[in-house]
Amino acid sequence: MLEIIGIMIIGCAAGYIFKSQNKFIRVAERLCSLVIFLLLFSLGLSVGKNDAVMKNISNLGLLSVGIAIAAVAGSVVCAWFLYKIFFRKIKPD
Repeated sequence: MLEIIGIMIIGCAAGYIFKSQNKFIRVAERLCSLVIFLLLFSLGLSVGKNDAVMKNISNLGLLSVGIAIAAVAGSVVCAWFLYKIFFRKIKPD
């Protein structure tokens, strides 16, 4: 767990250091997208090879949709809340 936190801190520091270099940022964004796609593909492979999951996919589907909707709704509420806290306009007196 400490390795993951350390990697995140190093990534934050690198982002801060290289934030003015657009080429580096573009490469990093493309690399992140590629890694996410590979992770999703490997997740699909592991789900597809699991017989117990594939036999119960119809039962799990409705539950998955509910969880996905709840996750998106929670993210929207948290983003709205954080937006209101950190990006509110200060009215001059």
